[in-house]
Amino acid sequence: MASASSTLARGKPAARRLPVAAIEPMPTHVPPMLAVPSGMPADSANYAFEYKWDGVRALGYCDGSKRLRLDSRNLLDITHRYPELQAIGRALGKRTAILDGEIVALDDTGRPSFARLQRRMHVNDAGAIARLMRDTPIWYVIFDLLYLDGRSTMELPCQRRREMLEELTLEGPFWQVTPAHVGEGKAMLEAARVNALEGLVAKRLDAPYEPGRRSPAWRKIKIVQRQELVVGGWIPEKSGVQGRVGAMLVGYYDCEGKLHYAGRVGTGLRAADHAMLIKQFKSHERRSSPFADPVPRGGTQFLEPKTVIEVDYRRWPPGGMIQHASYKGLREDKDARDVVREVVPESEK
Repeated sequence: MASASSTLARGKPAARRLPVAAIEPMPTHVPPMLAVPSGMPADSANYAFEYKWDGVRALGYCDGSKRLRLDSRNLLDITHRYPELQAIGRALGKRTAILDGEIVALDDTGRPSFARLQRRMHVNDAGAIARLMRDTPIWYVIFDLLYLDGRSTMELPCQRRREMLEELTLEGPFWQVTPAHVGEGKAMLEAARVNALEGLVAKRLDAPYEPGRRSPAWRKIKIVQRQELVVGGWIPEKSGVQGRVGAMLVGYYDCEGKLHYAGRVGTGLRAADHAMLIKQFKSHERRSSPFADPVPRGGTQFLEPKTVIEVDYRRWPPGGMIQHASYKGLREDKDARDVVREVVPESEK
């Protein structure tokens, strides 16, 4: 990691600070830039490659008061869930910055685990959070810098933003800047495969940050097939055990706003997941199907399409249903209407 001193560092003479007229107010909220599904880019020398972290997106706002505010991908305030990250605000002191990154939890082998992160994602009680800080520690993996000391950096090329981020030398007990390497996609993809990581993100070196846009300048190259889906119905388990989910009927939206049926998900649920999901389902009940396509009706309890889940799967043939899908967790950080089918173009496979 580079450790050069920032040209905007504290302690510079007053004459070298930004003139008052040039100061740009720090944005209150920035919708994060998103990546498109892709294969390995042919011109890999024009991209920086980072590991894809199996966590939850979080933008960090440091306003110079030594405090940090965290926003989720859908701009919800999640600061209270991760008190250990307040030390970032203290580390930056009077500097102002907007950071982009991913919050992850590690499993017993040291690999990112979205299932383990679920223990922290949905908890609001201060006492429970304090206990979870000990039992389920998290990391904030930082990968971009959107604002620094009175100026937006979003129009700058990705490579320059990365240099400025590294100059901040942000490293602490619960956070670090993610590794990034130019042109080394194939080697990093193999390393990700060996270490059972989800894949890579390739970022074009000359690209600006595009808030709220799913941009081809950022490409996600997956090893594990993963997809967010909307729950439009569920079937109770028929084993005689009350309060358990047998299967969820899931789908995705098209560009016209129609919810298409993608199949059922019934595996991967832990004991605690059943109660959490059924609590949500009870508040979203409806009589008719929300899907634009015909769906199985035997025993199905239809739902308003508001609950977003994440699944792993093996195959999803064109025009067919998702196969061998396994539940990974709830995604409260994503609006249901933003869930689309993620497909790598044939030309890039």
